[in-house]
Amino acid sequence: MARAGFGLLSVLLSLLVIGLLSAVALTHYFSATHDPRGGGSPTEGPRPDQSARLAEAQALLGRAMTALTLCAQTTGMAGGLPGRASGGCSLAEIAANAGVGPNGVTADGRWQITVAEINVSGSAGGFTGQVSIAGIGGTAAGLSASLFATPSGMVSRCEVGGARPPSSPSSGQGC
Repeated sequence: MARAGFGLLSVLLSLLVIGLLSAVALTHYFSATHDPRGGGSPTEGPRPDQSARLAEAQALLGRAMTALTLCAQTTGMAGGLPGRASGGCSLAEIAANAGVGPNGVTADGRWQITVAEINVSGSAGGFTGQVSIAGIGGTAAGLSASLFATPSGMVSRCEVGGARPPSSPSSGQGC
């Protein structure tokens, strides 16, 4: 007569394999996440409350870079005009599409666009440039961020220690 079901040894081996896989997965998970109870230094990255503000900054940076790129494409990259961003687009011209006032300040007065420039690079016509914002009021004060268009793609950098935005794709810290 044949027995139905699994033997004790096969069940134990299955549990052992599942336990090993779980241990590896949890080790990788916990090494990749930040423990807010551990304190940590500012060089380890932004605090959770700062992360929310920097996410808001990144959204504004993305809108401003998109508006700047669109303006540069529609004006045919007629740069070199005094008082205008590269590509022939002033901050006032991209402000409405970027979601800020003509002076670059958001409606709630917490963020201000400080740099908005873009250029065509290389024979392929790729864009390079930078959009930077600084927190000037409320919960955004002391935070800043920059979005860089590079030949290899977009690079976002943040600064949590002061109002001066990162000036290059390698300065500041990752957002």
